[in-house]
Amino acid sequence: MEINSPINTLPSEISGLNQAHKRNLWLTVIGLVLFVLVYLALSGWFAWASYSFIHHGLGGNGLELYSWIAGIGSGLISLFMIKALFFVKKGNMGDEYEITEKDQPQLFQFLHQLADETGAPRPHRVFLSPQVNACVFYDLSMLNFFFPSKKNLEIGLALVNVLSISELKAVLAHEFGHFAQKSMAVGNWVYIAQQIAAHLIARRDALDDFLRSVSRFDIRVAWIGWILRLVIWSLRSAMESFFNLVVLAQRALSREMEFQADLVAVSVTGSDALIHALHKLQAADEAWETTQGFIVDHIRMGKGAKDIFPIHSKIIDHSRKIWNNPHYGKVPELPSENPEKHRIFTSEIAQPPRMWATHPYNHEREANAKKRYVPKSLDDRSGWLIFDDADSLREKFTERILSNFKTDFNHDPEILTSVDEYYKKEYLNSDYKGVYLGRSFVRYASSPKEFYAYQVSSLKEELDNLYPQSLSEQLEKLRSLEKEKNLLIGVKEGFYAPSDGVIRFRGEELKKRELPSAIKSLEEECKKIQTILFEQDKKCRSVHKKASEEVGMGWPEYLSGLLEIHHYADHSMANLEDSRALLNNVYTVVTADRHVSHSELVRLVVAGNQVFDALEEIHKHKENIILDAELQKYLELKDWSSAFSKFEFTRATEDNMQKWLEVVDSWIDEALSALSALKHASLERLLITESKLAETIRNGRSKLEQAPQPSKAVTEYSTLTPGKERELQKRLDLWDRFQTADGLVPGLLRFAVATGILSAALYFTSFAVLR
Repeated sequence: MEINSPINTLPSEISGLNQAHKRNLWLTVIGLVLFVLVYLALSGWFAWASYSFIHHGLGGNGLELYSWIAGIGSGLISLFMIKALFFVKKGNMGDEYEITEKDQPQLFQFLHQLADETGAPRPHRVFLSPQVNACVFYDLSMLNFFFPSKKNLEIGLALVNVLSISELKAVLAHEFGHFAQKSMAVGNWVYIAQQIAAHLIARRDALDDFLRSVSRFDIRVAWIGWILRLVIWSLRSAMESFFNLVVLAQRALSREMEFQADLVAVSVTGSDALIHALHKLQAADEAWETTQGFIVDHIRMGKGAKDIFPIHSKIIDHSRKIWNNPHYGKVPELPSENPEKHRIFTSEIAQPPRMWATHPYNHEREANAKKRYVPKSLDDRSGWLIFDDADSLREKFTERILSNFKTDFNHDPEILTSVDEYYKKEYLNSDYKGVYLGRSFVRYASSPKEFYAYQVSSLKEELDNLYPQSLSEQLEKLRSLEKEKNLLIGVKEGFYAPSDGVIRFRGEELKKRELPSAIKSLEEECKKIQTILFEQDKKCRSVHKKASEEVGMGWPEYLSGLLEIHHYADHSMANLEDSRALLNNVYTVVTADRHVSHSELVRLVVAGNQVFDALEEIHKHKENIILDAELQKYLELKDWSSAFSKFEFTRATEDNMQKWLEVVDSWIDEALSALSALKHASLERLLITESKLAETIRNGRSKLEQAPQPSKAVTEYSTLTPGKERELQKRLDLWDRFQTADGLVPGLLRFAVATGILSAALYFTSFAVLR
């Protein structure tokens, strides 16, 4: 089958380096060279100072003790610097699967021709992975500071699964664009230097423990540990600040390299193929996560798939229908007129700051690819066609993926039918207009009784109009408002930055001082829609409760029991997740400077015990919650308590905090898993029951059978309505901001203090070095 195209000559004006690329390349190289020189100079300086002081101590002029102390101290500082060189790790792709030309001659023919088309070297080795990704992979070591590394190619089969031949060719041409970039070597150097810097800055080892123990010794010795720890702190702080400047330059270079590699792809496949591939990636990523979760659930039941990739495709198709988005995982049709003006991606209000973005934003990449529009015909056949015997390859790779579970299972020939069945869940029914999709309707009520406040007038008429099309419009509007609100909050808090420095909101430019009022306005708009939706939720529950009363036969009690159980599961889960969020927030704050004071430890213990209280309450209630027979069958439980282990967890204390933190997540995860299952099961049963009751009333059928014995929740439990979440610390305090250089001013202050201490240390050791 013909899948290759004639070799093209790359127009240099399309794929050549621009001035920004060259400038950032030089800035990165200069910064990296300076970092290495400073690192080696400081290491050598303290090593020579150690030798000089000890040599002087051997001279016996009456200052032997102090010379030996200074010599040993300088030696320890030199050791602290030099030891980082021995922790540089060779790069690897983890669980990679290498293929050769003998395995896949057609693929290698395609890759070799594409390499020739792009003017890039052919890949040294080719690997397959299960990811939605394609990338360059290096064999890295310290030798690559001096010798070029060989470039390998990784191809993610979950990416191949969603792309056409043209789109896959564009993605691979982009990677070959990197292969051809000599500036990629700078990325290797930065990666190696980053490992050295990370070891210096973040790693705490036996040397730190030794100095800490010396600092706690007798005052006549402790001062030595204090001085050495202060010097090492200054070295860490100064080197971190210095290396961060290198990283900023390298990330700016990386963005330009991505732009340039995109243009290489454009010159080979045209301006549209790569953009179409980018458009499909979000859906492919989301569906691959769902696919893996689906497979995990089936493996637990002893069932596996012969080929996982059709499941991936089917999940994308179902998601497209659920979200009512015809372009989910599919490319919008290219217009026949003025295709160069066609845009798939749009810019947001704000995005993560450019300095931290290694890849350009998609709308920027699209603008770059279509700056000079290159039309090319698109081959829409499946990307699998570039492989020999793709069916066998998918099955072999699926077997490799599933073997990681290390458990016995049988291939399920009906697994695709199981996917269809999974998406037949009641809450995914399009008749509900998405009101139960990714949204909790019970979180807005502190008690299930609030849902029965609506006065039903005409039961049949109201049943027929419970889910109007306007619901979809309200939900879409709410999602849009919440996205705008979160982006503006991100700008206000400094987590996001406008792409060009200007905050554009609804056609107007906002000043930073205007952000609070804009956010407040959006919050009010959100609350209005949430109120409308909550009233709709109350109407739905009240109308169906009225229907159950018309039917009788125990259905009112059964319906109320399902709502109570769903309310309990949702709020208990939210409360536990919120307590965990607080614990994670406090842990992040108190460990930001890599040292936990006593007051910070006390604060961590208090946060930990909020998690313990939430867990203890859940376990206390497990014996008193009664599940009806349908829920037990759905959850495969004999009773609710059987979903949990025996509660042998203890409260957090200052003495057990370290070990407590090591096990707390296992207790949280067990509880969340059980509550999540109960939440979804009770929602499913609630909606099915409501649908059955509505059908009975509409069709005037004979009465339903007797309802099962109802579920019963406890009467009192922690609830968490929106706006009542535990308050999180969003900014570090002044001391931690200084310690972590969080912000421009704290960063400059820390650098000034660190370089001042370091200068004093260098001045002191100069008496020995320059003697």
